[in-house]
Parts: sequence; C-alpha cells; structure tokens
Amino acid sequence: MNPLRTTVVMKTDISGSTSRFRELLPADLQALLGEHRNFLARHAAEHDGRIIKAAGDGYWLEFPSVSGAAKAAIAMQEALRLAQLNRGDDRVAIRIVIALGDIAVQDGDFIGDAFALATRVEAVTPPDEIYLTTAARLALTSVEIQTALVESFAFKGFAEPMPIYRIERRDRTRVIADAYILFSDLKGFGRIMDAGPVSSTVERTLDALDAVTRGTALEFGGMVRFSVGDSYCVTFVEAAQAIAGAERLIRSWEAIRHQEQFDCSISIGLHRGTLYAFRSFLYGRDVWIASQLQSASAKLLENEENGIFVTGEVRSALFGTLSHNRLHPVALQPQPEALARIEVYRLCSEAPN
Repeated sequence: MNPLRTTVVMKTDISGSTSRFRELLPADLQALLGEHRNFLARHAAEHDGRIIKAAGDGYWLEFPSVSGAAKAAIAMQEALRLAQLNRGDDRVAIRIVIALGDIAVQDGDFIGDAFALATRVEAVTPPDEIYLTTAARLALTSVEIQTALVESFAFKGFAEPMPIYRIERRDRTRVIADAYILFSDLKGFGRIMDAGPVSSTVERTLDALDAVTRGTALEFGGMVRFSVGDSYCVTFVEAAQAIAGAERLIRSWEAIRHQEQFDCSISIGLHRGTLYAFRSFLYGRDVWIASQLQSASAKLLENEENGIFVTGEVRSALFGTLSHNRLHPVALQPQPEALARIEVYRLCSEAPN
C-alpha cells in the first residue's frame, strides 16, 4: 500500500433511473454515459480536478482544494439544469458529495476513510444537492460559497454521529449573450392530435422529432434549451453552425417523415440575441422574437412545405458565406409587433438572381 495522503474527493451519482435510461439500447446508454463522463471531466478540469475511478453510473474525482471542488460541483449542477429545461422527470439529475481525508492506493484501487464516509453520505444526499463532510466544510475558504447544516447522521462504521452540510444555492440570473436562437415547430401536428392525443402515431412522431433535434444539436455544437410538445428552442454559438444545423434538421426530418408517413412538415425561425436564465426559467426579448418569427413565418409555407426563416441579424453574421447569398427577403402579413422594423429572410435552395 502506498503512503497515505490527504486529499479532497468528490463522489457523483446519477439519481434514480429515468425513463430515458430505461428505454435506451445498450449502445445508446453507453454513449450517453460516456458523454456524461466527459461532462464531469471537463467541469472538474476547470478547477484542477480529475476523475480517478468510475463507480457504476457515477465517478470519484479528486481536487487540490475544497473550494475548487465546490465550485466545480456548483458548475456541474447549473449546467445540467440549463441543458435540460422543461425535461421534467426525463432528465439527468446528479447528487454530489465532497469529503476531505486521507486516502491511499492498494492493489491499484483507492482506499481510505474519506471514501467510506463519502459513500455513506451519498446515501442521504437528495438529487440536485451538494453535501459536504465536516472536514470539507471546515476547509472551505471561498466566501462566495454558503453552507448550511443538514443534520447529524449516525453512519455504519463510524463511532459518533457526523454533522453533514449542504451547499446553499445562490441562484443568479445567467446572461447568455450573442446566441443564435433557433425555434422549430411541426406544421400539421394538430391534425395528428385531433385523431387522438394519446396514440402510437403521436408518440412515434414526438420520439422521432426529439431524436432528430437533439442529434442535430449535438452534431453542430448546439444546446436544446427547452421543448414544449412539438416545439423546440435550440441555441448555437456560431452563425454557420446555426444555419447548418437548421438545414440538417430539415433534411433529417424530411427523410423520417417520408419513411414513417408522418403528415407534418417543420418550420424554423432563427434569430441572434441574448437569453437570460434563472433556475429553470429562460426569458428575454430575443427569445420572444425568435418564437414570433417561427410562428409568423410558418403561415407563408404551403402544405407539407418546410422552411427556414432568419432575421437580419443572422443574415449579417452570415455575410461572405454561400448561405448569405441564398437568403431572400420576405414580408410577413400581418406583421407581429415583436418583429416590427426587423428584416426577415427565407433560406432558399438557390441564390437570387
């Protein structure tokens, strides 16, 4: 056994078994867990932390300081909430425990009281919470992080009850500036609903749309901000990614629509602006503009016709690209108040003469 060393350990665990996990094929589940591992590793590395071993669908990580571990844990929780707005029970939620103590390596595995105590604390940690042992809480130096006593627990293997603390959420509005905001909606989905809101056709349509939208977002570096029924809001960092993602979404949906005989097309509105996120709330004038653009422009489409419409801000960002040359100006009649004095363009298959 190697010598003992004092370190900060973090234990993460995906709480419960979501419906999405239960329905995934083994290969898809492994891909999702791999993505989750990369997510944890990325946020840990920003605070000099690293994954040291896997534990089921959770991980053990180590950090050079409790403050760094706490900041990484807060960032992980916030990022998960923002990435899964309006997902309800069908989302990934994690519990996190931070402990401080002596650890050692024996036969290639990590051992020590810090691991044993963190495992016990994990059992009483609710989803979406971050719990700390007493030693970790006493070593916390950042004045930005507030803690509160949960209670003292009697844990198996420990002689005395252990006071356990939690990190108190200090929610602040996050500003997501200069984002490309994509709104999509199925045209004709109401006809499917009229035939029966609880039917295999409705379920197959929504399942296919969700897979296509999330797959497109992943491929082009976008993030699904929320979904309501057959409507989605996705954000992108770059204009080129946003317009390419919009076109891929159209092509992918068209292929699935013909294969599955879905009687609905898709319309997309794309705007450039700022979003504001507070807890699970996403708001802002530019979100409203993107939503109104999608809704108003959908009326210009013929039956079973797909369409991508953008505002002048997006067109300007695409200057010098082939996509810029394929944007035709259109007039919305009637024009929503939110789109007053905003130029609107439609992406066409060919550039105008």
